[in-house]
Amino acid sequence: PELQPEAKHEPEPGPPSATAFARQTSSTFRKKKKATGFRIGYGRDHQINNIDADGHGTGTGSGIGYGTNDRTDDNLNSDNVNDHVPPSPSLHTSATTSTTVSLVSESDSELHQGQAQQQQQQQQQQQSVDDAESRFEQIKARIFDKLNHARELAVSVSEARKDSIRRRRKAADDLHLATIRHGELEKQLEDACEAEDFEAADRINESLAAADKDKQSLLTALRDAEAQCNAIDSKMLEVLNCQIAVEEECATLLHGFSEDAMSNADSVFKKSEAQSSEEREKWLSSTEALELNKIELQIEAHLVDNARAAFNTSLDSLIEDDKREKEFLCNQKDILTDELQKLIALVKEKEKEIAENDSKMKQVDQRIADTISGFQEMQSSIDSKYESLQSHLSQMKTDSETLSKKKEEIDKLLAEEKYRGIKLKELAEISVGEAKMYQEVVGLRKSLLSSVLKSMEDKVRLAKTEEKLSKDVQILQLEASTARASLQELSSTKSSIQQNIASLKQRVYFIDKMVPELEAEKKVAAASRNFKEAARLAAEAKSLSTEKESVQIEMDKAVLDLGKLEEEIKRTVDKLQEIEGLILSKEKELAMARFQRLLLIAGAAKAERSAALELGDEEEANLLLAEADAANSEAKELQPKYNLKEEEFEDLPKHFISLELVTCLGRTKLADLAAMSGA
Repeated sequence: PELQPEAKHEPEPGPPSATAFARQTSSTFRKKKKATGFRIGYGRDHQINNIDADGHGTGTGSGIGYGTNDRTDDNLNSDNVNDHVPPSPSLHTSATTSTTVSLVSESDSELHQGQAQQQQQQQQQQQSVDDAESRFEQIKARIFDKLNHARELAVSVSEARKDSIRRRRKAADDLHLATIRHGELEKQLEDACEAEDFEAADRINESLAAADKDKQSLLTALRDAEAQCNAIDSKMLEVLNCQIAVEEECATLLHGFSEDAMSNADSVFKKSEAQSSEEREKWLSSTEALELNKIELQIEAHLVDNARAAFNTSLDSLIEDDKREKEFLCNQKDILTDELQKLIALVKEKEKEIAENDSKMKQVDQRIADTISGFQEMQSSIDSKYESLQSHLSQMKTDSETLSKKKEEIDKLLAEEKYRGIKLKELAEISVGEAKMYQEVVGLRKSLLSSVLKSMEDKVRLAKTEEKLSKDVQILQLEASTARASLQELSSTKSSIQQNIASLKQRVYFIDKMVPELEAEKKVAAASRNFKEAARLAAEAKSLSTEKESVQIEMDKAVLDLGKLEEEIKRTVDKLQEIEGLILSKEKELAMARFQRLLLIAGAAKAERSAALELGDEEEANLLLAEADAANSEAKELQPKYNLKEEEFEDLPKHFISLELVTCLGRTKLADLAAMSGA
């Protein structure tokens, strides 16, 4: 008996369920994103014929038959073979592929456009940062030029100040020598007067007048030199005020730049946040679309894998019966061959059976070949679609990497924008710091300058007071000289009047003596009857009496004039004493003003000397030291003469500040100087 192999098939999942899942997924995404979904269908080919409800086939699952490949064979296995023709899933992925390609192309286009926009915005923002840096450098260059110009002015004024100090020192030395010479001449004049060497006294007096004139001219030269020094100090003050104004302008410029930079930084941060937010939204949208597309392709690939597995399983199951039949026939051939050997008698019959068996084997081989050739095209199609899906999955991976790179670029762009914003903020902070530094420097300079100004104003005020008092003393001395000359003239007149009165008294005395004698002689002559002699004597006595009366009148007038003259002399003496008292008072005031000014000069010279030593100018330091020593020496000479004490002048500053240091020093040293001076 011939055995017929039976093939048993397990029910296979049909493609319609996968199609429904794909449609449901696409529908869900369309509802969420309001975008066109991707339709993925398997087994919807026009060649697919679903098993109808009558249950044709051997299994409980759904079977798929190909109408073009139906075969009828008289062999007992032909129906069985046809019953087990495998399902033929035909994949229609053209819609999915085209959608994927369109998405990829759109994503690439948007990516290129986004990159172009990002590059343009990056260039604009980088240009903004570069412009800010360029403006900051321009502001710094402008500040440097202004400060350099102010420093050059300060240097030129400082050089002029050195020259004026030299001239003032020379004028002061010349005046000091002239004062010493004048004092020596006054002493020589006193000695000559005491020795009653009036000729020498007259010569010394002439030399003293010339020395006094020379002293006055030198004093005028010293005042001119001091006025020039004060003018240069005023110019130095103007330079310092100009420098302070420049530093204030620098602070204003830096504050303005810092405000603009902070505003630009905030704008950059806002733009970068908005741009990054927009780019992130685009990236998320593209990522979600790509992920959904990737999921659908993965589903499609999964279904293709299932279809391939089903195809391979169906093919193996279909040819398994034929293989068994072939094996059976081979065994039967062996048996028949054995029987042929055993039954030589039945050779022809067995040869016929062998021929029939060979014919059936050829038919089975043909059916196997036909079945395999029928599935080759389908397998090739499935393989090509599988490769296409793998290619698209690879493209999806590439797109995913592209989106990842885009995300990295977005993060990099955001980081760069943050860096630019931080750079702008750093510039703003640097600008604010420098502005604060300039403000601190301006505050320190103004604080120190107020102390310097007070000292300079006190010096100028005392110099004006000294000049005014000196003029007052000169006027009083001139009045005293006039009074002395007047007193001398009055004394000379008084002496003349006194001599005249004495002469008149002697004449009156002579007349008083002669008249009695003449009267006696007249009586004697009359008694002796010498009347001519008596008449002559009477006339002479009468003449003397008349002369006495006139002399008496003249003497009375002289006495009256002498009284008036003595009153005038007394008034002149009183006036002279008053003038001398005023002179002493004015000289005391002058000495006080001079003493205070000398202390200010000495203190300022010491401060300027310290500044010169710090700046490395030893020549100026030596000049200033000589000036300070000279001022201190003169002040010490005035102290015992006018009973002056430094403690009496509380308004004088305890610490002196160099104007040149205030002009030249930086913030740190200015702060130290202010701390030392208590400004």
